[in-house]
Amino acid sequence: MNYIVFDLEWNQAADLRTRRASSLLFEIIEIGAVKLNEKREHIDDFHELIRPQVFRTMNQVTGDLIHLKMEQLEDCRSFSEVAADFVRWCGRDYIFCTWGNLDLTELQKNMDYYKMTPVSEKTLKYYDVQKLFSIAFEDRKSRRTLQYAVDFLGIEKDVAFHRAYTDASYTAEIIKRIGDRIGGNAVFRIKGYNRGCIAGRLDFVESLLRRGIEGITLEEAALA
Repeated sequence: MNYIVFDLEWNQAADLRTRRASSLLFEIIEIGAVKLNEKREHIDDFHELIRPQVFRTMNQVTGDLIHLKMEQLEDCRSFSEVAADFVRWCGRDYIFCTWGNLDLTELQKNMDYYKMTPVSEKTLKYYDVQKLFSIAFEDRKSRRTLQYAVDFLGIEKDVAFHRAYTDASYTAEIIKRIGDRIGGNAVFRIKGYNRGCIAGRLDFVESLLRRGIEGITLEEAALA
């Protein structure tokens, strides 16, 4: 099984009027990913910018953070084209790894917006590396920034943060250092639900159960 460590950058409406006119809150404009094998060795990578189709103006805060201008995206391929290639690149036997839980959610929302086939028709497992860092090295509750974790582990910072491929690369380095420090009960998946669902750690699953959602059972998904 491979680890697909990926990160996204997205734009949002530059003004309230544009925001109200769209059902999509965040439009993905960059996908970056690193593929690790079962030994957590780097075997491939994926990186591509995406031509915006929803928000034609760069949000000022977003532009300042990721240092991208609309002119750099004009000749890029569409989201549907890039996302389809990304899914094919992932292969068949893999698990997603992200820093935090937003990237996979936004990927699926963008794919839904363009009426693309879901990433998986089955229950989708993923590792939230931000949480795993806290489990492995801190108090299991804190949620640190990616830059904090990189500094904490003494990883060389040779490229600026807040670009998709760069952040995916740093996250992959953290996964290599986490290794087997976390036990086999770090990730769970949900079974018996009547539609596709992203799996999360036990605290997330327990929060669902506390809300009284019926028809859910748990199956432990041991770390590879």
